Amino acid sequence: MTSSSSNPSDGTLPMATILHMISIKLHSNNYLLWRNQMIPLLLYQKLMSHVDGSAASPSTMIIADNKELPNPAYTAWFKIDQRAVILLNSSFSEEAAAEVIGLSYSAQIWDALKNAYSHSSVERMHSLRDQLRLLGKETSYVSDFGRKFKALCDQLSTIGQPVDESDMLHWFLCGLGASFETFSTAIRASKPHPSFRDLVSQAESHELFLTSPHGSTSTSPVAFVTDHSRPSYTSRGRGQSSRGGGHGRGRRTPYCQLCRTDGHYASHCPKLASYATKAASLDANLANAFHAQCDLSDTTPDWYVTDSGASTHMTSSPDILPNAYPHIGNQTVTFGNGQTLNVSHTGSNLFSNNIMLNDVLVVPHLTKNLLSISKLTSDNHVDVLFSQPYFTI
Repeated sequence: MTSSSSNPSDGTLPMATILHMISIKLHSNNYLLWRNQMIPLLLYQKLMSHVDGSAASPSTMIIADNKELPNPAYTAWFKIDQRAVILLNSSFSEEAAAEVIGLSYSAQIWDALKNAYSHSSVERMHSLRDQLRLLGKETSYVSDFGRKFKALCDQLSTIGQPVDESDMLHWFLCGLGASFETFSTAIRASKPHPSFRDLVSQAESHELFLTSPHGSTSTSPVAFVTDHSRPSYTSRGRGQSSRGGGHGRGRRTPYCQLCRTDGHYASHCPKLASYATKAASLDANLANAFHAQCDLSDTTPDWYVTDSGASTHMTSSPDILPNAYPHIGNQTVTFGNGQTLNVSHTGSNLFSNNIMLNDVLVVPHLTKNLLSISKLTSDNHVDVLFSQPYFTI
């Protein structure tokens, strides 16, 4: 079957077919994508020479037998050029169509679009870079935010002002907002930094975790309560913070790990004061309560694990946290022996490979680094297998 808009013998496609192949409509922030779509179509249809101006227009009239007559060559050229015009016009949004009003030839249209969307003026460069810095995820999805961000970077590349990789990473992480603070901190601390494509993929995975029922659940940090009455083995403690958060698990009767009686917790034990006076002599036993050790590498600090149901990680020094910042407030940690320690800093740490320790509390004078298994598994979606004296993630 033949068509008036194509010549099967030269390998071109019917115009009705080629129009259905245009999926991207041109507007102000996707010129590079649109151009990459259109050039192969124009080349395949043998129209690129008209669009780029290399096939110059013949004169409209000729002189024959002392008479001025329409030039057949111009008529043939104009018919082909209008096919290119139709193809271009079918790919415009209303915004782009307004840029070419009054233009009749494909080369005029092509140049007008190039000047409108890829001109390299200083004002346009500053405008695009400002848009990039101010762009934020806000309520959109990471995938949508990433596409908008990449489109602005592509526009800067088109005008000869490509964005440096470090700037892309910095502005993208800033645009994610406060809800991605932990993620952003981990990415900045990682070396080498991921590519932009990988960065967006990781941000999408983190977004999925945040929006899941498991990830969206937030609880107050719970400290460790330790039983020092039997220091020869690892004790099984319950979480208790100085803010009076949790009181046991489920509906169990409260149990005191100091006097070993039911009806109250260690923090409300009538003999708490007497146990507190013995705190100084029990520091060594405190270390014994957290003896399950995991040695990851020569450069990774040892983290000690206890089967206590604690809900947050702790360390005694901010030096092992690359981004530790002073803790706001007067939070303290109360241990089962009545001893109370202050929280000085909060931060995060890369535990191993892609495993992050989030919201680590710095508790000065703590004798061991404490690792919360529940928080480790919930934040990183991993399982932990215990064996004596090690554990496997």
